Amino acid sequence: MSDYPVQIDNLTKFYEGRCVLEDINLKVPEGCIYGLLGRNGSGKTTIIRILLGLDFPTRGRTSLLDCDSANLSAKTHGRIGYVAEGHNLIQNYSVSRLIKLCKDLSLKWDEGFFRSLIETFRLPTDRKVSKLSTGMRAQLNLSLAMAIDPELLILDDPTLGLDTVARRQFLELAVDLLQKDGRTILFSSHILSDVERIADRIGVLAGGKLVVDCSLEELKNRVRKLRLIFGDRPPLDLHLTEIVNCQTAGREMTVTIANYNEQKKAVIDTFKPESVTEIPMSLEDIFIECTKINKSPLMSV
Repeated sequence: MSDYPVQIDNLTKFYEGRCVLEDINLKVPEGCIYGLLGRNGSGKTTIIRILLGLDFPTRGRTSLLDCDSANLSAKTHGRIGYVAEGHNLIQNYSVSRLIKLCKDLSLKWDEGFFRSLIETFRLPTDRKVSKLSTGMRAQLNLSLAMAIDPELLILDDPTLGLDTVARRQFLELAVDLLQKDGRTILFSSHILSDVERIADRIGVLAGGKLVVDCSLEELKNRVRKLRLIFGDRPPLDLHLTEIVNCQTAGREMTVTIANYNEQKKAVIDTFKPESVTEIPMSLEDIFIECTKINKSPLMSV
């Protein structure tokens, strides 16, 4: 099997004449926890649906576990756990009936693990799915996806509807149990603190493009936000490439730069700022900066 359970090559997608994804290239290494980020409508769910064969690209190709997404076999599907955004389950089924259905349709089912999840989340199996709270439906959905002992787990905003405690329980389970033996996790999330806590690698979608694709550590090292104070008005142009964002006010310039290095530092020094202060950035800060404009520089490592 390939070292990349998830592969996307030159993916482009148009909806009603509008380009929502443009030339996306992405490989998720085996055993990686990959966090896919983007604002609402950025194309995260579209990518996941195309990967699973639930939608089709306008151009390009995607594959999961070495199988073309357009022709995923039942056997390959049986090796993939999937939690859809919104946790849509059969509403008029009882929880126990839904569990039996999923178990009967699964090629592999870890009953002991599933029961431990049900107990951890304290899920009632005698109720109808429609009577469960949003959080309980999310927990049930997660449990069903994890019970098949998947090689690859794809999660589209999986903790939506969960409180802080349940969210952390799930994330710890996902990391501790599913990443063993080379398992791979691809997940999108609006909760950046969750991504920062568990992801090895980060992808950021903005303006239909993948503007960031690198390890979390590399991302934090390579994106710098600087506050420059000048004796007079700041220069109109620093003549630097890969400026993510730049704002001026009076004698002060605040600039966010991708792939910051000694050469770029030397260019800034030629403008003789009175002071240069680095502003610490969290993943959330970096995400906001990288998605402010559609032409953020691509960081791929």
